[in-house]
Amino acid sequence: MRQRLLFWVLLSFAMTALAGPLEDGLKAYHDGQYPQAIQLLTPLAKQNNSRAQFVLGMMSYHGQGVPEDEKAAVEWLGKAAATGYVEAMYALGNLYLVGHEAAKLSAEPDHEAAIWYYKAAAAGHAQAQYQLGLLFLAGQGVIRDDDIAMLWFKKAAAQGHVEAQRSLEVMRKGK
Repeated sequence: MRQRLLFWVLLSFAMTALAGPLEDGLKAYHDGQYPQAIQLLTPLAKQNNSRAQFVLGMMSYHGQGVPEDEKAAVEWLGKAAATGYVEAMYALGNLYLVGHEAAKLSAEPDHEAAIWYYKAAAAGHAQAQYQLGLLFLAGQGVIRDDDIAMLWFKKAAAQGHVEAQRSLEVMRKGK
């Protein structure tokens, strides 16, 4: 019994120690203290902390504490997305769709955007579901398919996504 208690106390301290720098880094980021955020989050990101990788990717994209660098943003976001971090998947989709430098990293940036939107959409991300629906509706990066577009709009609409609900209304009126 005593050993179990000691185990849980030590585990609790270890979890607190891990959460401390991440929480401090996120707080610094949200407070606009970007150099401090970078200092705290970079070691965590290098240790494969997906949330730290995501924030560093977004900071790189927006030039927060570092020069704007889409290539660095894609690298950090790609690492976070590879771990299953859904927001990073969605952000990568956006970068490939609208980014200038990111688009140069892929022979087919619209298709790359569709891949990342699909991964985020399949994980339940409503905005990614809507974006994927738009891609199918336009045939951008994917084969044009109104039925598949409608399917993704329905999934997003079911989560309260207003634009998806409007898109569904327009599509139903057009049929």
